[in-house]
Amino acid sequence: MSNELHVSSLIVQVLPEKMAEVRGQILKMPGAELSVNNEVKLVVVLEGNCQKELLAGIEAINALPGVMSATMVYHQSEVLEEDEQ
Repeated sequence: MSNELHVSSLIVQVLPEKMAEVRGQILKMPGAELSVNNEVKLVVVLEGNCQKELLAGIEAINALPGVMSATMVYHQSEVLEEDEQ
């Protein structure tokens, strides 16, 4: 198991008529949380064990029908101590 934690936040722009569907799909993704939303924008927080997991999550969100863009605005990684894993 990785001893790293990666956290990213994204701004996701969505077609208004697809918002409910996009929200539901993102909530099903492992390590994804919704922070804030309005009619056309979501703030999504992704957590994972490596940068590759986060990039795969961003690609998956970008591929959802109704998503116009998913832009990373924050990324942090840190090495966890053995008792934090």
